Amino acid sequence: MTGRGLVAVLVLAGLAVTPAVADDVLHGHARRGAVYQTLAADSLTPRACAALCDADGTCQSWVWTRAELTGPEPACSLLSAAPTPYPAPGRVTGLSQAIASRIDAAAERPPSDREIPALRATLDGPH
Repeated sequence: MTGRGLVAVLVLAGLAVTPAVADDVLHGHARRGAVYQTLAADSLTPRACAALCDADGTCQSWVWTRAELTGPEPACSLLSAAPTPYPAPGRVTGLSQAIASRIDAAAERPPSDREIPALRATLDGPH
């Protein structure tokens, strides 16, 4: 299926879901590098771009760019990594649900036996 066909199917099927956590989407930001596919279509929205990423096992993050910056149509870039976002007006970036879930799970776990002494040293230090 072509990129445009996949975009149309996702938009028409209503698979443009909200990302796992609202903080996973940054308006006015983008990411550099690791782009393995870019699609352009009139129907592309940030939500559709997120859905395209979530449907692709390679995708870890995405960047949606409004049409005025890319040409006649908005664009969605799929990235195979999740580089640090940077300010970029006219763009929206987010993480795949799989990556966001892994980050959330890691944040919720208790510190390991190796991490506890390092955390104590940081608290006891000259900070």
